[in-house]
Formats: sequence, C-alpha cells, structure tokens
Amino acid sequence: MLSSPSLEIPAEVIFEELPTEPIYTLAMDVPSSWLVRPRESLYDLDNIQLTHLLPEDDSVKAVFALDALIIAGHARETGTQSPPRGVQLQLVKAGQTTPIQDTLVVANLGYFQFRVAPGVYGLEIREGRGRQIFAMDSVGGLGWESPSVEEAGNEIAVTSFEGLTLYPRLKRQEGMEGEDVLAEPEEKEPTVLENLSSKYVPSLAGSIAG
Repeated sequence: MLSSPSLEIPAEVIFEELPTEPIYTLAMDVPSSWLVRPRESLYDLDNIQLTHLLPEDDSVKAVFALDALIIAGHARETGTQSPPRGVQLQLVKAGQTTPIQDTLVVANLGYFQFRVAPGVYGLEIREGRGRQIFAMDSVGGLGWESPSVEEAGNEIAVTSFEGLTLYPRLKRQEGMEGEDVLAEPEEKEPTVLENLSSKYVPSLAGSIAG
C-alpha cells in the first residue's frame, strides 16, 4: 500500500553509538556556487561536544539556509592578458544606477566574487582610479572570447542555482598604459610661471583693491 505524500518520511542519516570524547563539526556539503549558513541551532556547530548537550537533548539539530549564489570570475587586461589588480568592480540592478555590491580584483588570476540573489545585473567599474585607468571591454558572460560591451551590453543574468562565472576584459584608457591602479597618482610640480603667479598675483590684486 502506497503511503500518502503528506506522510512521506524525509531522507535521513543516523549515526549510532558515536564516541563522546571527540569534538564534532556539522556542516553542509554544497556546490561551490552556494553560500549556505546555519540559521537555527542551539549549539556551536564547529565545536560539538556530545557530553555538553542539554539534559533534554539526545541529538544536535540545525537548520541551514541558502543565503546567496556566487558570481565569480577572472578579469584580465585586453592585449596583455594580465590581471588588472586593484580594480574595483560593482553590480547595479538592471535599469538602475545605484550600486548594490562591489568587490576588488586580486592579483591571483584576476579573481573576484559577488554574492547575489537570482536576477539581472549590470557589471561596471566602480567610480574612482580604476575607472580613470580602465574601461569595460566585455563582461565575459559567454566565456573567454565573449562579445564586447558595444555588441552585447554589460548585463549579466543569474538564472539557476549554478551561479555564474565571468571572464571580463578591461581595456586601458588612452594615455594610461603605464599607470597602476594601486599606486598613488603623482602630483605635478608647479612650473616657475605658476610659482610666480601664486606669489605675486594675490599681492597685485590687493594693491589694486586698496
């Protein structure tokens, strides 16, 4: 006789007669694109001591939740293929301009990561020195040889629980070929004419006013 769906017993694993001396850890084995965290638990799940359970407990129960999906990727410079370390990238919701999240491109393989919910987003270079030096050539949503922003735009879509892997290409702005995002911009030394102007023009203006 088939049981009613409402009486279906969920899958479970039971470990009996576990030694009480060791310290145990309870965690979820999930895909790398998931960010899963414990939502409900009376105990520290990284340091479970069976001898320290409450008198009314004969087991450890925990509820885990999927907090976010991962957008990860590897950014590179057009031409040199080197990672544009230090560039800050940001996500905006489709049709909006306010950033909802930002991250940093690291030197190790140009890696970066966002934590998001399913949806459609725009990938941009954050305002600042990174945008002064680089422009987005491609968001890399279709692999290493993805079409440019001019052809396909800068939108990306997270539509499954598999997350998303991007391979953005960044191109240098004209005249910024030798600049480093992480280096402080050099201040130009004032010329002799600028020094003379700053010294004598205010005095001359004061004399005329007097």
